[in-house]
Amino acid sequence: MECPSPAGLFVQLSPDRRRFELDGSPFFFTGCNSYYLMTRAADPGLQQQVLEVLDDAKAAGLTVVRTWAFNDGPEWNALQPAPGQFDERVFVGLDFVLAEAAMRGLKLLLALTNYWTPFGGMTQYVKWSCERRGVPVTGKAQAFYADRHCQDIFKNFLVTITSRTNTFTGVPYRDDPTILGWSLANEPRCEGDYSGSSLQDWIDSTAEFLKSLDSNHLITVGSEGFLGSSTPDLLPDNPYDTMNQGCDFLRNHRSPSVDFATIHLWPDSWLTNVDDERRVQFARRWINCHVDVCTQLLRKPLVLAEFGWKLDGRAAYYDKVFEQIVSHAKAGHAVTGSCFWMTASSAYPDYDGMTVYFRPPTPEVESQNAALMVKNAQPDKQQCAADSPQSSLGALQGKLQGQVSSLLDHARHNNKSVMEVIRHNAKNMQELNQHGKECKVM
Repeated sequence: MECPSPAGLFVQLSPDRRRFELDGSPFFFTGCNSYYLMTRAADPGLQQQVLEVLDDAKAAGLTVVRTWAFNDGPEWNALQPAPGQFDERVFVGLDFVLAEAAMRGLKLLLALTNYWTPFGGMTQYVKWSCERRGVPVTGKAQAFYADRHCQDIFKNFLVTITSRTNTFTGVPYRDDPTILGWSLANEPRCEGDYSGSSLQDWIDSTAEFLKSLDSNHLITVGSEGFLGSSTPDLLPDNPYDTMNQGCDFLRNHRSPSVDFATIHLWPDSWLTNVDDERRVQFARRWINCHVDVCTQLLRKPLVLAEFGWKLDGRAAYYDKVFEQIVSHAKAGHAVTGSCFWMTASSAYPDYDGMTVYFRPPTPEVESQNAALMVKNAQPDKQQCAADSPQSSLGALQGKLQGQVSSLLDHARHNNKSVMEVIRHNAKNMQELNQHGKECKVM
């Protein structure tokens, strides 16, 4: 690989702290999520999948990729298979991702751990702590925040990753402007803590510690945006009663070492008993209320770091979300960009039904995707019996199998429409950046 120089200057906050800037000009962006890049890059035989994602992002006009910079415990291609032990082969994979992103002028938003069990995350840290203390192993992620052993291991990881020198570029991570910023965790919460103190104390201490290690990069929490007691009038805007999740959007992001806020948007999974029109209305309200909080109270920029939608209606939904972000940005409100969930290479299956492909999936992946669509479309067994007492579930499943071709055609058509929407929005954000540069010159 040709050794590239890092991707330009560091992304910083504007003087009014309402947006990002790059080289003194506005940095509005359209981005994507692709969580698996490091683990794929650790395997030379799979690195082409990483290059494909980065190439497609660049070609679509995307400028930010959100991805995982962790993988803990007995996971495939774990970065930290045991406490304080790091697999150099996997770290080289992350080096590769950073170097290749730099060559394409892309910025990376790197998440450092996970509240959920995939890729190890907080649950794995709690298991390690239990083993170290010789007590029965539990898998309760909420124990992570106040556990001294967990925090010792995690802070050692922070020291290790910020001081890491990229084997391709020779640049320490803390000095690499390819990194847009660090996300303390993916969707941190502390279930059962109505006070919110456990998560808040962890955010305060961890962000301050990370900033002491790396003052070049921006820091965010990585939360979904659940509103808490610091904004009591906005509690009805939560998707459900989230007070037991230990989160408080305004309070969490007011932490002095936290530079910007993030929210996630999942009306499909959060609102299960309403129609799509109500879900779209919720999405609009969710974005608006967080932009208002960031603009009027927090005075820090907002990033919509995750949003997605099921296949049907995805293009129209993406268009509404993007239009709202652009409208707020044009109005000077504290919002700076978004990352849709998710994109993947043509050789990676659509496991969660949310993947946007910028090139046709391979025949093998299309076959897997069709099987996943058929599985997800299967009716409830009891409903089958009620609707068609004479038909067996097997017969109904066979009928669904016969629809595979039409399902795939439907998926291809929808995917093409979504790609057009994404490219159009990326162009709109680039025009905002260009307008900001022209205003700066004038």
